[in-house]
Amino acid sequence: MCSPGFSCDSALQVTYIVRGSGRAQVVGVDGKRVLETTVKAGNLFIVPRFFVVSKIADPDGLEWFSIITTPNPVFTHLAGRTSVWKALSPQVLQASFNVSREVEEKFSSKRNAEEIFFPPPHC
Repeated sequence: MCSPGFSCDSALQVTYIVRGSGRAQVVGVDGKRVLETTVKAGNLFIVPRFFVVSKIADPDGLEWFSIITTPNPVFTHLAGRTSVWKALSPQVLQASFNVSREVEEKFSSKRNAEEIFFPPPHC
């Protein structure tokens, strides 16, 4: 799974699926899902400005590339080194998710560097 992410600079993304299959999910600026579909080699989809996108590979994998409509795109992800979660204080995360300090600490300590997630080996 590719961590949900979006363009911070109003770029459009045109994504082409090269090989494999999986799912693509796109969420609008109002938080409503605008696309949840199965994708496979040869498919093309467009992610509008400021919309969040995530791609989830099937067991055989998923390869894609995206064309971005700005020369210097700026992206952020909900996980990894550019995670927007890092900008939020522990108190805000606790209140937002209605969780204890311990749960927030566990949540914040995970996925600090990766934007791509792999399932545990026993899945």
